[in-house]
Amino acid sequence: MKIRIYETDFEGHPVECTGEFFSGPSAIAIVEAMKMSPFTASLDPLAFMRRVLDGIGQADFELTGPPEKAAIVFLQRLTALNFAEYELEKDEVIFAPVSGHIRHISKKQVGK
Repeated sequence: MKIRIYETDFEGHPVECTGEFFSGPSAIAIVEAMKMSPFTASLDPLAFMRRVLDGIGQADFELTGPPEKAAIVFLQRLTALNFAEYELEKDEVIFAPVSGHIRHISKKQVGK
C-alpha cells in the first residue's frame, strides 16, 4: 500500500502534486512511518492521528477501535478530504467494497 500525503498551503488547504509518499504492508505501518519526526515520534498512533485530524479541522471526527482499524479510517478520511491520495504500486489494484474497507489485489489475481 502506498499513499501520498499532500502538503498544505498557508490557509491549510491541500496542494496536489506535493507532499511525501509513505508505503507499508498495512495502514498502521503507514501511520507509524508518517509520525517519524522529532515532534511526533513519541506519540502513540491514535494520539498522532487525532493530532493530524485536529490540524485539518476534523477534531470531532471519531477514531474508534484498535489502532489498526483506526488507521484505515484515518487514511480514508484524509483521502476523502483530498489531503492524501492512494498511489498504485506495480501490479496493484485498489478495490473499495461497499463496507468501505480498502483491499489491495495484485493485477495477477484480477485476471483469474
